[in-house]
Amino acid sequence: MRRRSYTWRRPRPAPRTWRKPVEEAVHRRARQGGRPVLVQPGLSYGGENRLIDLFYVSPGKDAGAVPCIGTGENHWPLVHIDDIAELYVAALKAAPGAVYVGVGGVNPTAKDCALDLSRAAGIDGKVVSISLEQARERMGPIADTFALDQQFTPARARAELGWVPTWNWWPPEPASVCKPSADPVMHQSELM
Repeated sequence: MRRRSYTWRRPRPAPRTWRKPVEEAVHRRARQGGRPVLVQPGLSYGGENRLIDLFYVSPGKDAGAVPCIGTGENHWPLVHIDDIAELYVAALKAAPGAVYVGVGGVNPTAKDCALDLSRAAGIDGKVVSISLEQARERMGPIADTFALDQQFTPARARAELGWVPTWNWWPPEPASVCKPSADPVMHQSELM
């Protein structure tokens, strides 16, 4: 059996540093007569979700327990990949410069997610707490994003676009989060 390595090896900028300049450019373009719209997706799950699989499910299967950063009291703004795809389509008819938060309206704690992922992965709800420093060593700078406490609502997208997430439930079915990745090293290079 091939042993997988989940340690981040390349220095990268913090995941959120690119957002502000990109969003400013989108708003600038809207003021100049363009039709850009911002969709800010939450943490996606479903299908072959690479972040959840790469950083939680696969290491959990290898170690016998899914990692959880700190106490896991922070909340994750989840969205299913099918729902976020529908929001991108709906956003095509939005006003120029509009901003929509793409979340399912379910904001479980990171610990609840880790417990559910552990059960879905077949490791009986076993979870191990790791420090933010350990998470950064394993995950790279995206660990800081997983450690944020975020709670959002899809209210604006619902009101203006009629977008209603249909996968607004947690915990997931095992098949919706635990699809095996073909090569985690390849997926790691695709993250940023």
